[in-house]
Amino acid sequence: MKEQKRSLSEALQAVAAVRQPRLAVVALNKSAPPNVETELYGGEATTPIVLSARAGKRLIGGHFDKAVSRQLRELAAREDATVQALLAEAMNMLFAARGLPEIAEP
Repeated sequence: MKEQKRSLSEALQAVAAVRQPRLAVVALNKSAPPNVETELYGGEATTPIVLSARAGKRLIGGHFDKAVSRQLRELAAREDATVQALLAEAMNMLFAARGLPEIAEP
């Protein structure tokens, strides 16, 4: 089967056609040519979507083995909790062990 090559703008157009509502996909791709947004949205300005629950908060993450992720999700399900709540609990335990205030909220 002959493989077709897509340009970046064609690939982004395909993604934009599937995603509703329109997300600022091009804002994350710093290597995209400056006219990609105009091509995708006909000059329509796009803005990143910020959920009010996340306003003023920062993502904290790390790379762990797949088994760690699975076990954390299973623990959350078993305790009828969220992964976010379990991570906040773990961070507060770490803070307390180091003599710091327990400030992590789920």
